[in-house]
Amino acid sequence: MRSKLAPVSVGLGVFLIVAAALVRFYAYPVLANVPPDYKGTTKLEAKGAQIFNSDPEVLKTETSDLDITSFTIADSGVKASGDTVVWVNSTTVKRVGGANFQQSQERTPFDGKTGAAVDCAKCGSWEEVALASDFQKTERVDVTREGLVYKFPFATEKKDYPVWDDTLGKAVPATFEGEEKIDGLKVYKFVQTIPDTMVETRDVPASVFDPAATGNVTAEMWYQMTRTFYVEPTTGSPVNRVEDRVQELRYDGTAVPAFTGTVQYTQDQVDKLVSDAKGNATMLGGMKLLFPLLLLVLGLALTAGGVLLGRSGKGGDNGAAHRDRAMAGV
Repeated sequence: MRSKLAPVSVGLGVFLIVAAALVRFYAYPVLANVPPDYKGTTKLEAKGAQIFNSDPEVLKTETSDLDITSFTIADSGVKASGDTVVWVNSTTVKRVGGANFQQSQERTPFDGKTGAAVDCAKCGSWEEVALASDFQKTERVDVTREGLVYKFPFATEKKDYPVWDDTLGKAVPATFEGEEKIDGLKVYKFVQTIPDTMVETRDVPASVFDPAATGNVTAEMWYQMTRTFYVEPTTGSPVNRVEDRVQELRYDGTAVPAFTGTVQYTQDQVDKLVSDAKGNATMLGGMKLLFPLLLLVLGLALTAGGVLLGRSGKGGDNGAAHRDRAMAGV
């Protein structure tokens, strides 16, 4: 019986050892990547935001609650090399109970494992923005991005990362500031700080700054941002993002808010992302270490047990043969 069990135990043990290696070095790397058919909608809000109404009959800053919808879909038809994926994102900023304030669309190639932007000529990388003053008028601009774009790397580390900022048109460091918990989920907190910066000039009616003035003036657009990411480290997925934005038109010492307020994920969105991250992190984290380790330990135990059973079985057969020879000689 032992002689029959030994090869079965060894075979099963070897199979589990191979399975451990496949889970760690094949299955995990495959899963530690954004899916090629990704599609998702993210809901954000900005309560009490100050936004500039560019209607020629208004031309002033108003205070409004904003609903923001960001829809992202992967372009699975792009034949990019390596781990490069291409996402197309459409974002609509809408006044609560009112009209749209801003719409934008962008196309971005990036590395599905690291989250970093990729310079891929055949993938296409651009952005276009439509303002409330004329939603029919958009201009597509080619953009070569750098740094992280949509997510942090799988197995995010406790270090600073460069993160792309559309308004500046460059990456700015997001500084690691420690661990926190959101509904029991461990997250890493990163803060990106952009100081007050002049980003462009534009011609605007002089009445924006002085109701009695006429004609146009060349105003400066100034921008500053404190952007906080709460990232689940195993998957690199942000489960919340809070943006404290100040964007103003300035001319001759007078500043007029263009888009000032706090933009963040809605609570329902945070709850959903945290729930998803808990399940994904458990599965992905297990496949990286726990599952392969358990398979390896069990495989080694079965292999060793099978070898011992085989030796024991051989020893029993030799003893029986010795006794038979001794009896035959009597």
